[in-house]
Amino acid sequence: MPLVLTTPPAVSPVTVEQARAHLRVDGAQEDALIASMIEAATRRVEFETGQALITQHWSFYRDCWPRSGILSIPLHPIQAVEEIRILTAAGLQTATAESYETDLASRPARIRALSGFPVPARRMNVIEVRLRAGHGDAPADVPAPLRQAIMIIVAHWFEHREGHDETIRAGLPAEARRIIESHREVRL
Repeated sequence: MPLVLTTPPAVSPVTVEQARAHLRVDGAQEDALIASMIEAATRRVEFETGQALITQHWSFYRDCWPRSGILSIPLHPIQAVEEIRILTAAGLQTATAESYETDLASRPARIRALSGFPVPARRMNVIEVRLRAGHGDAPADVPAPLRQAIMIIVAHWFEHREGHDETIRAGLPAEARRIIESHREVRL
């Protein structure tokens, strides 16, 4: 079931200036490199934690509604379910707010189909759930430990940019890995 980013975040959780200060780099000659490392580190932290850090929009596609009647969203935190569109035998329909209920506080967030929810056609990707996700619009909304993990990763990559060092092949720096692990969803 694909999860597709439709609108990326407007800002980064860490600014180039913050990263430059963390790296103790004077001047702007490395800014493009630092910005690309911030972007890559942010995506890595989001991937590892299953979280959207800054507000962004996603579409989650499904072939059918789960038999349990409850759909789990594999992204956290969800700010809002903006729209649910269903391709039915009669054509494309938008589910009314009365035909489903949401639990956005749980992890994972959940949507329950209620009476009146449109019946999807038997095809692939016939259900599209449009979501707004993220901790908030500003970097300060992102948990400080996750911003710190991004800066640790950026510093590690900046220091070992040749890529042939054993520490690069080993994965993320240990400090960043510990922070990320404390923000992952625990599954039993």
